[in-house]
This record gives sequence, C-alpha cells and structure tokens, in this order.
Amino acid sequence: MAVRIRLMRMGRKKLPLYRIVVADSKAPRDGRYIEIIGRYNPLPEKAEVVVDESRLFKWLDDGANMSDTVKTLMRQRGLTLKYELIKRNADEATVNKELQKWEMARQERDKRSQDAKADKAVAKEQQQPEAEPEAEVEAAPAPVAEEAPAKAEEVVEPKKEEAAAPEAEAEPVETDAAPETPAEEPEQDAESESKDEK
Repeated sequence: MAVRIRLMRMGRKKLPLYRIVVADSKAPRDGRYIEIIGRYNPLPEKAEVVVDESRLFKWLDDGANMSDTVKTLMRQRGLTLKYELIKRNADEATVNKELQKWEMARQERDKRSQDAKADKAVAKEQQQPEAEPEAEVEAAPAPVAEEAPAKAEEVVEPKKEEAAAPEAEAEPVETDAAPETPAEEPEQDAESESKDEK
C-alpha cells in the first residue's frame, strides 16, 4: 500500500478548509484516510498551517510521500529542512541554529517583498496624480469645443453657398434624372394603394 500525505478538502462552497491527512494513494481525495496530522486554511491574508511535526516525521520515516502542495506548505514552514537535519542525525543545537538562520532569511525575504509592494504602490500613486492634470487639461478644451460648433456653422454656411453654384451648373444633369424619379414614385403609390384595397 502506497501511503501519501496530502490535503483533504473540507469547508463549504467558496470557503475551503483543508485537513492534512495520511491516506492510501488510491483513495479518493475526500475519501478514506489513515490519520489526520494537521490542517490548512488558505483564506486568511497569511495562510494558516497547523501540523503535528512528530506524526509527520514518523510517517515520512515509514516511507510516506508528500503531495506537491503539502511539500510546498512544509517547505514554507521550514519543516522539510528540519526533517532533513534530523534525518542526518544532527544534534538539537545544530537543528535549532539552522532553523534560526532559515527564519532570519525568510523574514528578510518577506521584508523585501513588502518593500517591493510598497514601492509599487507609491509608483502607482505618483502616476495617478499625473493622470489627473491631464484630465483637467482635457476638461478645459470642452468650453472651446462648445464655441467650435458655432464657428463651424459659420464656416459651413459659406461652403453651402459655394456648393450651390456648382449645383446650378449641374442642374441640367439633375433635371434629366428628375423626371424619372417622380415617375417611379406614383407607381409605388399605386402598388401600395392596390395592396391596401385587398
């Protein structure tokens, strides 16, 4: 029987909670398990992981394999490092010293990531005030745009007069087409009247 340490989903829809369980690898995800060794709550800002280290190490010694997700969770807590040190028969002082180094390195990484997030937030805030003056500049031309249609009407009227002169020259061409158009319209009217009578 292949034994695996994995997550078992609990909770309700959209609010997951997981148990960290030891189960047969052939058992369904939420099915039978051998032992519960911890829990994982991914919802809080900082995910909550609680594990019984002695039971975890016992099952790892017995040959259980961790799923990828559980391995990641244990690595984030430093439990894989601790297990490797214990497996190498390191004394307790060495284990504590290495775990303190690991904890300091983790805190430094967290601090750097928080600083990076803060820098991004500051940069984003600086970009937003720059965008607001542009909006004000765009808002200022709006009254000019209201005056522009009035000027456009004045400009369009002389163009209409200029356009009327070429139309006068083009009238003979249009007069040839004009008789055809009225002739078609009465036919359509007659057709629509005949449809109405029916």
